[in-house]
Amino acid sequence: MSLPVSRLIQVSVALAPAAAAGRNFSNALIVDDSNVISGLQRILDVSSAPEVAQIFGANASVTKAAEVYFGQKPTPASASIGRWLRTATAGMLQGAILTAAQSVLALFTQITSGGFSATVDGVVKNLTALNFSTALNLNGVATAVTTAFAGSATCVWNGVQFVISSATTGAGVSASGTMTLTGQPSNLDTVTVNGIVITFVTGVPVGNQVFIGATDLLTAVNLNTFLTNSANANLLLMTYSVSGLVVTATAVSVGVAGNSLTLVKSCANMTLSAATLLGGLNPSSVSYATPPGSGQDVSTLMGLTAALGLPLTPGYNAETALQAIVALDVISNGWYGVAFGSSVMPSDDQFVACAGFLESDPITRMFAITVQDTGALSSLVSTDLGSRLMALGYLQTYYEYSSSNPYSALSMMGRLFTVDFTGENTMIDLMYKQQPGIVAEVLDTQEANTLQAKRYNVYAEYDNDTDVIQYATMAGPAYIDEIYGLDAIQNALQTAEFNVVYQSLTKVPQTDPGMGQFVNAAAGVCGQFVTNGFGAPGIWTGPSFGQIVTGQFLKTGFYIFAPSVATQSPSDRAARKSVPIQIAFKFAGSTQIVDVALTASR
Repeated sequence: MSLPVSRLIQVSVALAPAAAAGRNFSNALIVDDSNVISGLQRILDVSSAPEVAQIFGANASVTKAAEVYFGQKPTPASASIGRWLRTATAGMLQGAILTAAQSVLALFTQITSGGFSATVDGVVKNLTALNFSTALNLNGVATAVTTAFAGSATCVWNGVQFVISSATTGAGVSASGTMTLTGQPSNLDTVTVNGIVITFVTGVPVGNQVFIGATDLLTAVNLNTFLTNSANANLLLMTYSVSGLVVTATAVSVGVAGNSLTLVKSCANMTLSAATLLGGLNPSSVSYATPPGSGQDVSTLMGLTAALGLPLTPGYNAETALQAIVALDVISNGWYGVAFGSSVMPSDDQFVACAGFLESDPITRMFAITVQDTGALSSLVSTDLGSRLMALGYLQTYYEYSSSNPYSALSMMGRLFTVDFTGENTMIDLMYKQQPGIVAEVLDTQEANTLQAKRYNVYAEYDNDTDVIQYATMAGPAYIDEIYGLDAIQNALQTAEFNVVYQSLTKVPQTDPGMGQFVNAAAGVCGQFVTNGFGAPGIWTGPSFGQIVTGQFLKTGFYIFAPSVATQSPSDRAARKSVPIQIAFKFAGSTQIVDVALTASR
């Protein structure tokens, strides 16, 4: 046997990790309030308006919104649909998606005495004597199951699976009760909370005693303090709060169990809400199915068991538009722009609240709002939504006035999101672009000037037989393309600098050559954003730093300065920080208005 070459020559191979990818700045989130997407799923990715129509229905509000977004030319590649839980939802058991062989009707019509058990809202339901023999289709099978639930739940066949939904909605309610002082307790008066006797005393309290304060308000505070700080197991089943003379006890656990917690008093100057806590409701829920107590088990046949069914969907409480945006923001970084396409749109106050959240979001987003309030057209009105957002100076929100389409702002987003930042001369200004499917507004000069003053965008008809978007501005003092480009270049720089250290097989030293790796990475990003048309050579009008001074011409469109590592403080060096990297970047800008002076002579 020959000797291996590795005996003399050792070669090791190390594979650097693939570069981290930047964010997708070409994906919009359309927020919908229908029941198609569950609160458990929350976000669904789509790639066309027909796909949305197939899932949600041709006449659904979100479909109309998607048609506006995907109706742009060129067409954006993707969108996501996000669920707004505008109303409380029911707990659900979604069965397995059945194959064609598993959904043959004959498999079910042979069942004459079937059954299964499932827990609905905390109560076990044992279904027996299920007779599917007369069912004409699987909808008939589902109807028989609904009848057996006797109002506690419903079962439907949606074409691919059986779905059982509770008849109730919401995430449940904790029981609560109140103890209200109508005056000062007498010495040795008592209130008994869940079996624990609490005594009011004028002397120094010990054990389960509460000091009678100088006023009834102070006594109420003392009672709440005692209850809140108690380590007694019975009292720990509740939380406590005080407002004026009212001390409220709330069950820790959600559900009807809290309704059995008791309140008793011997104090003449106290009223109780009731002898027990009240109002506890179990969460809306449906468990997986298990075999019945008697009869032929159909839980597996219907795909409703824990082994076969999809993850259980709990009931959810209704949420505000802001709560929906916050939840969708936390769930995914896969979307950049967001707009509502729901059957009921948020109020102006809700829109303002959502804009405020997105403005402060560390994950940069762009918010699009369509305004149909004709107050936008009047210079005498300052309470319209656009005026309110402009006063707040929000730079991540834009709005469009449209009298005909409640989703027209999504059309602007659809056109913007076709930009390829890696291309050449691909950046666009939305001014002068078209909105297919949107009826252009016929405006007089005063209305156009008012919309412009309030920073509204509008699709306007001009007298040369053209319709164009104007003015392509954010609520605050910036253009839409500026914010879009800045958000994209910020993420590109962040990603590029991260990849310098992430892909290094050794380390990036705290030396000038090491810092040069970061500078080179930044230069690559800046160069690309000059190539795509976001930046361009020009006169630098910003502050002086490094070797650049105000008024100097940036021939490449950008300048990067990093001081020598020798200038670092010992603390920064010990913390393994890089030197600060400063970038001067010159916008290419965009021409929107042209003045031509013609002088003619004979």
